[in-house]
Amino acid sequence: MKRFICLAMIASTLSIGAFGQSFSSLPTGSVGSADPQFALSILTDYFEKDERSSRTGGVVMSGIGGALLAGGLAGVGYSFAAPASNFSDPEGQMLMRGLSIGVSGAGLIVGGIGIGMLAKPDDAYKREYAYLYAETDPVVQEAIAFGIMKELADDAKRGRIVGGIVNIATPLAAAGGRAVYAAATGDWSDFDDKVLGSMSWTLPSLVSGIVMLVSGKSTEERMLDSYRAMSASYASGARD
Repeated sequence: MKRFICLAMIASTLSIGAFGQSFSSLPTGSVGSADPQFALSILTDYFEKDERSSRTGGVVMSGIGGALLAGGLAGVGYSFAAPASNFSDPEGQMLMRGLSIGVSGAGLIVGGIGIGMLAKPDDAYKREYAYLYAETDPVVQEAIAFGIMKELADDAKRGRIVGGIVNIATPLAAAGGRAVYAAATGDWSDFDDKVLGSMSWTLPSLVSGIVMLVSGKSTEERMLDSYRAMSASYASGARD
């Protein structure tokens, strides 16, 4: 599907390549003597940075998972081996045992995710986008790279907008839930205090949502902006 989307955008982007090729007749050393592949180089750099970030995240998550697993197993062992007199009551011993098992399970999950991230082969993007790197025509290859870049930026923008709306809606939903509960029970006592109390933990979500919608841009969106700025600068220099 990604390939078809990118190829569909070639028709609209080939004009950019043709515009750049029109300067290929300039003397050697002048601006426009070669048509640079901005989209391909920027996109490849994005893929490589994403892989490095994924490996770093895998190391961190594996370490956290291992620590949680070790701590949880130690707690489980202690809850079984320690005499009952070490606990205030049998319920306390069972609580510690349950919490320790839960921590161990969380450690397995987090560590498994980290190991999965580390298990990804190097240069996996070259296999996922093999059609891009197998293309031999520089103009077509640049158009495909731009199509992939545009698709990534659009997906990231939609995710950012949806995430921002959800974050902004969280405190409103919390206040609405309080109102529904008060109306259903007929108990409006301390309603204002309860709403303000819920706002104290939903305020970061509200601020984050506003930032995401107003000023925040994803890495993919900034990548596309960078490409457009570089292309505009190159075209302007070529005209001069």
